[in-house]
Amino acid sequence: MADTQVPAESKVSLNRLHGENRFETAAKVATEGWETSKAAILASGKQENLVDALTAAPFANSIDAPILLTNGADIPEATIEALKTLKVEEIYTVSGAIKKDALEKIFKENNLEIVIKEELGGKDRFETAKNIASHLDDVEGIMVTTAYKYADALSVASIAAAKNIPILLADQDGLPEIEAAYLDEIKDQVKATYVLGGEILISEEVYEELPGTDGESKLRIFGDDRFDTNLEVLKTFTDLEYSKVYVGNGYDEHLVDALVVSALAAKTNSPIVLAQKELSKKAEDLLLPKLGEKSIVAVGGTTAVTDKALTFNHVRPQDFAVMQASGVNGYNVGLQIVDGSARDLASVEVTLYRGETVLAKNTSMNKLFNSYPTATQLSSPFNIDGNFSADGYWSYGKWNGSVLDVPTKAVIKVTYLDGRVYEVVNTKLAGNPEDLNQEALNHVKAEDFGVMQASGVNGYNVGFSLVDKLPVDLQSIEVSLVKVETIKDEDGEEQQIKETVLATNTATRAKNAKLFELTGQQLSSPFNIDGSFENDGYWTYGDFNGTVEDVPTKAIITIQYQDGRKFTVQNTELTGDAKLLAAPAIVSGLAEELTVGETVDFAVTTAPNSFVAEPAAATTKVRVKITLTQGKKENMVLQYLENDGTYQALPLNAENSAFYGPETGFPFLNAASQFKVTFSEAGTYKYNLEVVTVAEEGQQSEVLASTKGEVVVTKAPAEGNE
Repeated sequence: MADTQVPAESKVSLNRLHGENRFETAAKVATEGWETSKAAILASGKQENLVDALTAAPFANSIDAPILLTNGADIPEATIEALKTLKVEEIYTVSGAIKKDALEKIFKENNLEIVIKEELGGKDRFETAKNIASHLDDVEGIMVTTAYKYADALSVASIAAAKNIPILLADQDGLPEIEAAYLDEIKDQVKATYVLGGEILISEEVYEELPGTDGESKLRIFGDDRFDTNLEVLKTFTDLEYSKVYVGNGYDEHLVDALVVSALAAKTNSPIVLAQKELSKKAEDLLLPKLGEKSIVAVGGTTAVTDKALTFNHVRPQDFAVMQASGVNGYNVGLQIVDGSARDLASVEVTLYRGETVLAKNTSMNKLFNSYPTATQLSSPFNIDGNFSADGYWSYGKWNGSVLDVPTKAVIKVTYLDGRVYEVVNTKLAGNPEDLNQEALNHVKAEDFGVMQASGVNGYNVGFSLVDKLPVDLQSIEVSLVKVETIKDEDGEEQQIKETVLATNTATRAKNAKLFELTGQQLSSPFNIDGSFENDGYWTYGDFNGTVEDVPTKAIITIQYQDGRKFTVQNTELTGDAKLLAAPAIVSGLAEELTVGETVDFAVTTAPNSFVAEPAAATTKVRVKITLTQGKKENMVLQYLENDGTYQALPLNAENSAFYGPETGFPFLNAASQFKVTFSEAGTYKYNLEVVTVAEEGQQSEVLASTKGEVVVTKAPAEGNE
């Protein structure tokens, strides 16, 4: 088996083009992409001169030439060696920083018979862009990017080159005169205009002046940042068939790598992906369907693009799906070994997550590699109803959840015999997870899930029925109330699901024997939100983890048979009004501002809410008490509506209070009572409203609900005044 291994370093080097510095990297790219080349393009590799070469890729591709770098007017040894290896006969320069006299002197000193074919570098970046564009024949489109942010031009460089489209640089006020004149010359043949960047970089006024019709022959391509814009470029030009994918670091100090690889990328019909040292999940999701057997090539050293960006060259995710076959009721996770087969692996670890919670983890065993040594396609099944026993292929991890815990991602970690480790993630679950619960319905069925206000319960009741067994056949039952919330991220876009367990009731044969002695198949579990019950022999009641505002979204019922099998069902259809679980309430409809002498109507409404759950609620009688806590009662006339339709005065007593309703009281109901009030003096009047029980002899009244109110009374404006 050792003879089949390829050393780690050689494998990595096949997927990376780099040298000790940018000049060596450019030379490596050139000699990798061309055996020989009659022509080459020289660009200054200095950061301050990089802009001169932004637009060079289309011309380089048109003459099938690599891009090599100078150190300003000096030519590094790596560039000289590349010129010799490629047997270059003529060069084009694309920067004013490269001096013809200095080049000719260096060529002579190194015995290079190379002709300086043409100097395309102009007095500024705009003239250079125009000079390069003028050397393209049969142009049918243009790319326009900002002249002051390099990433967009290099992001699109290989695609522009492959399509023979020149790249023009826009100033803040539009295309400079020299580029505008060139565009005027070719405008009749331009069939497509692409603008890279949003309106901050290239204004709408500039966009409108460019040839083409918006949305048809003219398109603006941009994202939230340079990396998103790069991906939007790839999404736009879907007609390109990738041969390879070149990955370069997208930050300014490393963009020169994207420059030097742009000609090779165009030559191999490949895109350049800008990365932040490694590929983002969005980039991986976009690239994976297009890769086939094609490889990713990193440009630059590992400090610029990490080896992790090359993971798809070694292992790739495949189907991640619901599985119901071969005794499996759960999920299956597939993977592909790209640069070897099972015999080259030391281990495979497959983990299912829900959010950041591990649901289950499978680890490979020797039989997997010994039985299928040449296999490149592997898969790992997960059974949610119970574990498989280790079968020599996989050691199966315990399922940490229920059938209702749907995995959001599968993480695959592969370790090779030579020590290399690669990890891939699959977030695209196929199939319907609800299908996995069909077996559970043969054993347990969710019944009523509703608001409950009876038998001393103010909360919820969860009903369920046993289909093929009796309680005596069970080992345990667990019933949970869960609140599900949708939470947006900081950008207000991507949504996450947050689940909170509000309460859990449990029953086990040891603690709750009464429940398992029942002879019926219909069972239920109550939840009191005002406080848990004491253990009654049927259930062990969990505390309610929330307030009346926390309304459960679903009830989850899990039963376990004595043979260890578990089955879970849920009910998401809550019936009843959860608002009724709130405390009893009384509400005043009196306005907060009135004028002297004004008679106004208002209503006082009462709502017993959770009081109806009290055992004594049906027999308790109440009255409503009104108390004036600020202001003189002599300045207020209060009336209430009798049953006969007439209003009667409601005078306040010595304690500034009054009751309405019969002395024997009335049932506490959802009701509204009508009043009239008139104030004869200006001022601030405050009052309390209370629902008070009618006490029997020797007992004290109880306040069931109360509220406070305030009304400011002002004098009416004098006649004729505003």
